Amino acid sequence: AGDTPIHTQKQRIIPMKTLLQISIVGILLALAHGLGNTALQFSSYPLKVAFKSCKLVPTMALGTCVTGKKHTALQYIAALIMGMGLAVLTAADVFSSKTKLQSNDQQSLSLLGPILLGISTILDSAVPNLQEQLLQSAKVNTSELIFVSNAIMCLVLVAYTTYSGELIAAWKYCTQHLDASMILICQGLCAYFGLQSYLAIIRDHGGVAGVLFANARKICTILLSFILFSKPFNVRHGLGLVLVFVGVYLGYKGKQQQKKGKRQRRKSKGDGKSHDHNV
Repeated sequence: AGDTPIHTQKQRIIPMKTLLQISIVGILLALAHGLGNTALQFSSYPLKVAFKSCKLVPTMALGTCVTGKKHTALQYIAALIMGMGLAVLTAADVFSSKTKLQSNDQQSLSLLGPILLGISTILDSAVPNLQEQLLQSAKVNTSELIFVSNAIMCLVLVAYTTYSGELIAAWKYCTQHLDASMILICQGLCAYFGLQSYLAIIRDHGGVAGVLFANARKICTILLSFILFSKPFNVRHGLGLVLVFVGVYLGYKGKQQQKKGKRQRRKSKGDGKSHDHNV
């Protein structure tokens, strides 16, 4: 029963083991999003931004376990600085907003919020590495990965939102506001094409590269918002950009350092073989 195949439209056979792995990706995505949103009941939005912006560091660490790729200490430092810059840049509007954040005693003293955000970030960091493994090792197509993982995630979220009552409230809102429904449809179409490109990057360059490009997309979104909407550019925006560019530079230097180390190891192995041959 474990080897029963499933056929796609192109008559390509997907083993049940691979199908189960894709389903796990969908469940992890649903849990990561669900826990992240639930954490907002016990912590502030800037804290969520800080956790999610540092996603690159656990992605690199988990990549060592899942895909076997190793990174230098300088690359980890670069990822941490880049995450800090992205957190400052994204939360700059929230910190400078005149609206007061929720700061009641229960929220400020509760550890449940940071715990949920930590679990959500770890689960979210595991996803790109699993996607890389499926795309590169199992040779799964990006369309197959999108369809199966999002179908599983949809089932999990529909079950949860039905239980919580959010699904019925959202359905009523969309039926009463057709403009909101059209915006959601357009957002879904844009997300599909964006996800296709994101998975193509993971397939060709790895999960860490995919997260890097996702971070670049967030920065472009923030910069574009200054063009589309009238909002002030403050010191926090500048500090965030500086940290991001410092992280990018250190990441580049770390990559060059890693390549240099690989060349030296290959050269030393070659010299060792030549010495043994001469002896």
